[in-house]
Amino acid sequence: MDKQIDTRLIYGFLESGKTTYIQDCIVHDYFHKYGTTLILCFEEGEESYDEELLSSFRTSVACYEEDDDVTSFCLLMIDRFQPDRIYVEMNIMMNDLAGKLPEVMKPTFTLSLFDFSTLGLYLSNLKQHVSTMVSASNQVIFRDCPSKEGLAPFSQEFRVMNRTASYLRQDPMGYHEKAFDLFVPYPLDTPELEISENEYIPFWLDAQDHPEHYEGKRIRFTDPLEVRRDAPMPGYNAGRVVMTCCMADIQYMGFGIIIQDEAPGKWILLDSAAVVETDIYRRGHVKLRVLNITAAPAPEELILNAGLRQS
Repeated sequence: MDKQIDTRLIYGFLESGKTTYIQDCIVHDYFHKYGTTLILCFEEGEESYDEELLSSFRTSVACYEEDDDVTSFCLLMIDRFQPDRIYVEMNIMMNDLAGKLPEVMKPTFTLSLFDFSTLGLYLSNLKQHVSTMVSASNQVIFRDCPSKEGLAPFSQEFRVMNRTASYLRQDPMGYHEKAFDLFVPYPLDTPELEISENEYIPFWLDAQDHPEHYEGKRIRFTDPLEVRRDAPMPGYNAGRVVMTCCMADIQYMGFGIIIQDEAPGKWILLDSAAVVETDIYRRGHVKLRVLNITAAPAPEELILNAGLRQS
C-alpha cells in the first residue's frame, strides 16, 4: 500500500481525556460527510467509545491486543476497514509506539492532552514521557484548568520542550484559550538590558518568537556564555546548554555573534547590540554584534535547567 492515510496521533497519560477528545472530534467535525474513519486504540481507560454512535459517522474502532505486533496490527486493520483517516489513541508507556507505525500512517497531526490536576505529578515523576509527547506534538491542551495563572509556572518548561507547538487551556466548562501569555522577567521598553543566568532561557525563547522586541537594544550578559563554532558556515555562536528533564534532552540555545576577530575563549562575557537579520523565508533572527567581549571562567553549573518552577 503506497497511499498515505491522514493519521492523527493523540497522546496522553491514562484518564487524560483521549477517548472523549477523539469521539468529540468525529461527532462534531465534518468528517462524517465524506469517507471513513478508523480509531486504533492502544490504551483502554475508564471511558469507552460509543461504537453504535460512531458507526453512524462512518467510524470503526479497533483495539490493540498486548501481544500483537504493532505494525502488523495496523496494516491488518487498514486492510480490513479501508479508512480514509485514522485516529491513534496512543499509549506513551509503550516503548517507541509511534516508531512502530507503518509508513502509510505517517502522522499529519499530533496532540498531547494533560489533565491539569495531575500535571505537576507527571512532571515530577515521568518527565521524560512528558517531554517525548510534547516534543512530538503540534498542539498541547491542558484540560480542566481553572485559570491561566495556574499554568504560568509551567510556561518556560513546556516552551523549551517544543517552541513551535500551540498550547491551549481548556477550562472546566470546555472553553479554550491560549495557555501561556508572553512573560519575560525584565522590561521591554528600555534601550538597554542586562541578562542574568536566570533570565537567559526566557530571553532566548522570546527572541525566537519576537525578534522585534530586541532590535537595536544593547544587551549585556552578566554571566558567562559558551562559545561554539557555527558549522558549516564560518562564525561563532554564543549561548548556553539547556536541559528539560535529562541528558537526552539537552540542547544548545545560542545566538550568532558578529565579531571582527577570534573569540577570546570557550566562555565569554558579552556586551552586545542586537541586530535582526532576515532569512530567505523572511523570518527574523536576533544576532549579537559584539561591543565588548572578554574571556571568562566557566560557570559552576554548565547546564541550565528549564524545569525549575515556582512552588
